[in-house]
Amino acid sequence: MTPLRFVILFLPPLWLMAHVLGWRGLRWPLRLLAALALVLVSQAHAIDGWLFQSIAGPDMPAWLLMPQLWLYTAMLLLFCCTFFWDTLWLLRRLFRQAAVQTRADFAPDRRRILRRGGALALSLGASAVGMAQGLALPKVRELSLALPDLPPDLAGLRIAHLADLHIGPLTSREWVREVAALTMRLRPDLVCLSGDLSDGRPEYRAADGGSRARAFSELAALRAEYGVFACTGNHEYYSDYPGWMALYARSGIRVLHNEAVLLPRGAARLVLLGLDDRTGGRFGHPVATDVPALLAGLPGRADNACRLVMAHRPNTAMLNAQAGADMQLSGHTHGGQCLGMDRIVAHYNQGLVRGWYRVAGMPLYVSNGAGLWSGYPLRLGVPAEIELITLQRGQATVMPEL
Repeated sequence: MTPLRFVILFLPPLWLMAHVLGWRGLRWPLRLLAALALVLVSQAHAIDGWLFQSIAGPDMPAWLLMPQLWLYTAMLLLFCCTFFWDTLWLLRRLFRQAAVQTRADFAPDRRRILRRGGALALSLGASAVGMAQGLALPKVRELSLALPDLPPDLAGLRIAHLADLHIGPLTSREWVREVAALTMRLRPDLVCLSGDLSDGRPEYRAADGGSRARAFSELAALRAEYGVFACTGNHEYYSDYPGWMALYARSGIRVLHNEAVLLPRGAARLVLLGLDDRTGGRFGHPVATDVPALLAGLPGRADNACRLVMAHRPNTAMLNAQAGADMQLSGHTHGGQCLGMDRIVAHYNQGLVRGWYRVAGMPLYVSNGAGLWSGYPLRLGVPAEIELITLQRGQATVMPEL
C-alpha cells in the first residue's frame, strides 16, 4: 500500500474520530455511534467490493450508491475543514504565549457546536454540489494547436478527444447518448479515446438499471472520416478485460494495442500510435516497453508525416517525446477534480494535471476527462470536458515548458 493510499484510507476517519470521541458535549453512546458511522463511511469502497464484486465499478443500484458516496465525499471534505482549523489553532498556540488565553480557547459550548455544525453543513453541501457537477454532461472545449513543422495537408484537421468516460454504476444510457451527440456536433475528422472508458463488468448495472454494455453501445454513434480509435487505461484491466475489448470492437472503436495506424490526408500522413497502459502488465497483458522501437519504423517529419501518441497516463510524455513523438493526448488525472486537490494529483503525475504542456519540446494535452470514476464522483471548479483540437501550421502554440 502506497503512503498516499494509506493516508486517504485511514487519516480522515481517525482524525475525525479523535474529535468525536474527545467531544465532551456529547454523551458516550452518541460518541461511539458517531465513531462507528465514520468507520462504515470511510470503508465504503471495501464494503462495496465485498458485497458487490468490484471496487472499481460495483454492481449495485445507483439509488444505493449515490447517498453512500455523498457521505463519503462529505467526510473527506469535513476532514479538510477540520484539519485546516486544527492547523490554525496549533499555529496560534505556538506563536502566542501560553499564558495568553483567547476567546476561541474558552469558547462556550454553543459556539463550538455552531462551528462544528457549520463545518458539517458546509461539507455536506459542497459534496452535493460537487457530485452534481461531477455527474453533469461535459463541456466542449475548442482548442487550436500550431506546429511549425506540420505538413500543410494536415492543417485544419479536427480531432475530438475524450478521456475517462468511466461508464459504470453512475452512468446512464442517456448520458452516453448525449456525450456521443455532443461529440458528433463538433464534426471531427478523427476521434481519439485515451482510456478508462469503462468500469466493472459489461453485464453489471448502469445508473438507469440497464446493463453497462447497453449504455456503452451508444458510443457506436461516434463516426469520423479517419476513424474512432482508443488506447487502454488502467481501469480497462480491472474487470473482464476481454469482454470490454469485444464490446469496444462491436461499437466501432478500434483499440490500438502498442500499434500505429497511418492516416493519409492529401500528400501527408497522420501517424496515430496507441499505447497500452502499464496496468496491463499486472494482469499478464503486454505493455509498451520500447516506445523508441515502436516509433523507429514509422514515418516522421522527413516523410511529410506527424506522429500523434495516445497514452492514458501523462507521465509517459517525456519518454514518448524523446522517442520522436510530435504530440500526445492523455487523461488519467481527471484534471485534479477539485481546486486544491489538483496540486496533490499534479505531484504524483510529474506536475502534469490538466491542459497544455510542452514536454521536451513535444506538445501534450491532459484532459479533465469527460466522465468520472464512481469511487470519488466529485468536481469542484474543474469541469468535465470534451476537447476539439484543430491542427494548424504556424508559430508554435505557447504553453508551459517542462
